[in-house]
Amino acid sequence: MALDAETAKEMIQKLADDRATYLDTLSRAHDVLARALEASATGKLPPPLTSDAVRRNTVTSTLDIESLKKSSTFSPDDSDTDDDESLFVQTPLPKESYDEDGFRRHLRAHNWTCSDRAIVGSVLDNKQLLQRSAMFPVTLGPVDDRSHLSHYSIFDVGKDGAPLQIQRADQKPVSRAQAIWNSIKSINADASRTREAVGRITIVREPSPLLFAALHYTMTPHFDMDEIFRMLTEDKTKAERHRPFSTDHRHQRSFVFTLDFYTIIGDECQPMTWQKADEDHGMSKSHVSISRCSSVVALSLVGQPSRPVKNKARRAEQKIGQIFDPFAPWHVLSMQSYPDWRHSIDAHNSTRHYVNGPEAFLITLRAEFKDAQKRLMEVYNRISDLVRMPSNFMFSEAARDKLLFEDEEFTYSRRYFWAHQSLGIMNEDIQEMSHSFRKAFTDSVWDGSSKLVWPGDESVSSRYANWRKRMKKLREDLESELRGLENIAAMNSEKMKEIKGLRDNLFSGTSVLESRRSVDQAMITVQQGHNIKLLTLVTIFFLPLTFVTSVFGMEIIDNEQGFLNFGIVTCVICVPTYFLIGSLNTTSGAHFWRKKTKQFFAGIGEMTVNLFALFGYRPEWANRPSSFHSAPSDTRPLHQRSQSAKEGMAARDHISSPPTSPRNATPFNRRPSNTPNTSREGGSQNEIHQAATTTTIQFEDEEDTGPKHLIRKLDQGDHRKTNSWGSSNGIGTMPMDRSARQPTFLDRIPEVDNAQRDEASQGEGWLNRVLTWGSVSTKKKKGGGKGEREV
Repeated sequence: MALDAETAKEMIQKLADDRATYLDTLSRAHDVLARALEASATGKLPPPLTSDAVRRNTVTSTLDIESLKKSSTFSPDDSDTDDDESLFVQTPLPKESYDEDGFRRHLRAHNWTCSDRAIVGSVLDNKQLLQRSAMFPVTLGPVDDRSHLSHYSIFDVGKDGAPLQIQRADQKPVSRAQAIWNSIKSINADASRTREAVGRITIVREPSPLLFAALHYTMTPHFDMDEIFRMLTEDKTKAERHRPFSTDHRHQRSFVFTLDFYTIIGDECQPMTWQKADEDHGMSKSHVSISRCSSVVALSLVGQPSRPVKNKARRAEQKIGQIFDPFAPWHVLSMQSYPDWRHSIDAHNSTRHYVNGPEAFLITLRAEFKDAQKRLMEVYNRISDLVRMPSNFMFSEAARDKLLFEDEEFTYSRRYFWAHQSLGIMNEDIQEMSHSFRKAFTDSVWDGSSKLVWPGDESVSSRYANWRKRMKKLREDLESELRGLENIAAMNSEKMKEIKGLRDNLFSGTSVLESRRSVDQAMITVQQGHNIKLLTLVTIFFLPLTFVTSVFGMEIIDNEQGFLNFGIVTCVICVPTYFLIGSLNTTSGAHFWRKKTKQFFAGIGEMTVNLFALFGYRPEWANRPSSFHSAPSDTRPLHQRSQSAKEGMAARDHISSPPTSPRNATPFNRRPSNTPNTSREGGSQNEIHQAATTTTIQFEDEEDTGPKHLIRKLDQGDHRKTNSWGSSNGIGTMPMDRSARQPTFLDRIPEVDNAQRDEASQGEGWLNRVLTWGSVSTKKKKGGGKGEREV
């Protein structure tokens, strides 16, 4: 079995203490015998071979020799009476004895839960094991169930409060599992032993499934082992205090505290099958092998209840509960499932004297908190080593670049993420431990004022006064251990901030690198675009030449012709093509040809409408806002266009100034550009209005006009609610209402009489196109004729 340095030092120190104790015992025995010989020579009574202090310090060492320790945590000064043993539990534990046949029956008959099967399932499924004569391994050395790696410490506590470790002095060496079974299968059953136990401390570390089942069998009368196994597998720190109103008497007697956190997997260690652990148990500079670990510390008070207690809850099912005396005989059980070598093996020794079971329970719990600090601190150190900068970081550019820029496998991103999250989970475990402890051990428990958990304060008796004095010291020790855990949590938080900074730096450096690569890629893309453009131009250059040569290469062409025709055709085709391509390759040229193309198609549309009008038909699409006219190059108002400061100020002043035209002036204070006669030959005024379909208003000067100026001139009637302004080409529509027409800007035209105005407004004509900039004119069409009238 491999041992780490810390465990080896602890064992060496214990051996040194045993040696010093042995020598001290020999010295005291020599002094006592010398005084006895001297007294017999003088005829005086010999002094007693033992005293109260010596009796209280009697132990059984690992060599099975009774020896005396140098000191004890209990001294005669702690007692208020002459009889010091009255301060300790004096009622012995009932005799108990278990055998393998009863163990087999328990395995077959017990109603095992899912949590039980997760722990001892391999034993329950092994039918051959139940049929063997010897259920526990008898051979020394490694075995398949790894019980040879289990460790145990079992103590019987006498009436003087001293824990004496159970030792075997006469039998031959046996396996570790068999030795544990021999130690737990009986209590006060050996008639040859004159020292009866008032308490039993059972500590088993890394038990195998078979040993778990054996503990379940021997401890079921005192603890709800199904509940304890469930708490072990829940991955949660939890405390269950005495429950006096439970229907199960074991819940009334027991106090259970479970711890659950993480630890580093030790060499040659293997987590339990029901524990969450790293799949890769190997350790390296870039990997930390972590496993979930758990332990349970439980106290059970044996005997009859001391007094009943009434349940004051209104809806309680159990009205009367039972309270057990803290000084009753007791059992303390500690099962530790830690896949490492960091156990504390000196939590209990002969130098301690326990006045009752709660004190032994708290000391065992204190040892667990101390072990939790060691394990969590080891995890913190390993994670710190994992994210720590290399030693050549300040001197090697390659080392800095390796940490600043991510590689293809995202090594450092994954590492920082794992470390940050692991430290956060560790802090959650520490918070659970602290919260569970403070919730279970309130002030009333410590001072004895609680009615349900260890009642009794200093005023009850000197025994309780002495116990409360010890409890005060234990509380300070446990609070100190909790502060140590909270300090580790604070260190974890600081390390998380450091890791977050490293991760942010990594992301920043990687982002800069990716941006640089994107810029390089964009440059490559631009260069490829230039290459494609060049290839396209070369291809287009030879395209007309290829066309001409293909035409003149046909067999229908006379081969005797000269090259004059070929040259003329080549120039006629190639020169315009090259000119068109060259102009389209520039922004201004592309804009020019786009504008001309739109005008061309607009003219075709006008011609089509006129053609349909010859036959008395007007298409539906012709009544919509015209899409044939190209949008102006700049549709913004004058004061927002690119111009000089003087021109911009003049445009803004014109827009902001109200109209000052007289009432009888022409609309918009503007004289129309064209004032033709009101009628054409052969056409009456009514025919003109009936044939009118669109009205186009154009202004002479574009400086004082625009959509805003035009809208300001319009009335505030229904047409403002129904108009549609803002098309891409500056065109808006305003349908006329025949029934309830509101006054429009036509009403302000003095040259048109009311009859003509009503006829025009009730017809099918409507303001179809309002160009943003231009002059004002009115066009009315009928058939192919065209007439203009002065407004």
